[in-house]
Amino acid sequence: MITLESDRARLTLDPAFGARVTTLWDKRSGREWLVTGPREGEASEAAQYGGPQARGWDECFPTVAACDHPAWGSMRDHGALWGRPWSVLAHGPVARTRFVDARFTVSREVALHGATVTIAYEVANDGSEALPWMWSQHCLLAPRAGERIVLDGFDGFTADGHPFDWPRHPARDLSIVGVASEGFALKAYARARGQVRAAVEGEAGGIAFAWDAASIPALGLWLDWGGWPEGDGVHQLALEPTTAPAGDLAGAEAMGAARLLPPGGTASWRMAITLTDPRADPA
Repeated sequence: MITLESDRARLTLDPAFGARVTTLWDKRSGREWLVTGPREGEASEAAQYGGPQARGWDECFPTVAACDHPAWGSMRDHGALWGRPWSVLAHGPVARTRFVDARFTVSREVALHGATVTIAYEVANDGSEALPWMWSQHCLLAPRAGERIVLDGFDGFTADGHPFDWPRHPARDLSIVGVASEGFALKAYARARGQVRAAVEGEAGGIAFAWDAASIPALGLWLDWGGWPEGDGVHQLALEPTTAPAGDLAGAEAMGAARLLPPGGTASWRMAITLTDPRADPA
């Protein structure tokens, strides 16, 4: 386990299990922001991602949901990276980790400065064929009922293929965190425009994700107020910076949003996560 610590926060990651970030602790509020729990899951192509696996902060590449693709074959749920060992390149003020496959390499650098985590990514095509891909950060948060989801710089919201105006969805006001007994779950997407910010805000502090739409052009929004998995729902939220507003690589390709990395090519992108102070009036 690797731990990064500042005067404001503590972050721990597990290189042997997908370089998963397992804790993001706000020292000022005494709050753990991630869904925590023991390791669940295994490294095979048959691995399933369900309620027991849904915790912490994973990276999804080259797909999110399971799908078949001519360039990749059958891909497992949440992609090739989660639950599999990464190598540690550096561990000091920053944590540099890398996942190496026969066809590609994914590198991630995580640094903690005060209340802000900065993350830099790079993917390289090490093979002889062009690789289509998508990426999504899968950071499962543990929000509290009544807190607010605040989205700045987004438009083109859709859920289940249907457009809607944030936060007014036919089912409910999506900006208000629900209770676990609600039995509600929804995956939505939006386009990012310019410098964007996606945040949870409340009386117990907040967390904000920020990035540039030029490199990360979309947001995935996972709301689960006890509605998934069926019969054993959990309470969690994910604000997901993503390269495509799609559930899997096949879907991203169908809408023209998949990326293509030529042989020997690289792609890189950056973002930041900041712990914010409590608000007296979260509304």
